[in-house]
Amino acid sequence: MNIFSEIAIRARNTIYEDQCNIILSSSSPFSRVTTQGHITASGLVIKDDKALLIFHPYIKRWFQPGGHIDEGESPVETAIREVYEETGYVCEIDPDNQELLDIDIHEIPANPKKGEPAHLHIDLLYGLKVLRQEQSMEDIECRWLTLTDIESARIQRVLAKLS
Repeated sequence: MNIFSEIAIRARNTIYEDQCNIILSSSSPFSRVTTQGHITASGLVIKDDKALLIFHPYIKRWFQPGGHIDEGESPVETAIREVYEETGYVCEIDPDNQELLDIDIHEIPANPKKGEPAHLHIDLLYGLKVLRQEQSMEDIECRWLTLTDIESARIQRVLAKLS
C-alpha cells in the first residue's frame, strides 16, 4: 500500500476527510503552496527509555522534531534532517523498525507572523536511531523526556503500538 492510500484510510470518517482528499489530489501535496495543508514528516528518537522532544516555539508544547518536506526529499529524509536541524542529533532510520510508525492529521493555527492561514498537517512519523550529537542549527529547546513523562497523546499511542 502506498503512503497516499494509508493517509486516505487514516482520514476516512474524520472531520478532516474532505480536506485531506483535496491535499492528496493536489499537484503539490508536500508543498506549502497547497494552502489547505500539506504532508510533513517527523522523527521519534528513543534512547534508554527516553524520547528526544522539542518545545515548539509557536504552539508552546513538547513534540517530536519534524517539519516540511523539501523538494526532492523523501519523508524519511525529512525526518532525519529536521531532527538534526532542531536538536543537533545525527540520526538514521531505526534498523529494527523501518516502517512508518504513525500518521497524524492535525490543524495548525494561523500564524500571522509567517502570513500563514490555519491549515492541516498530515504528519508521517518515523522511528530514528541516534548516531552522534553535533551543534544544533536552530535555537529550539530540546530535551530527553522519560517515556512515562510524555504528555503527547500521539507519542503515547505510538509507544503503545511499539510495546
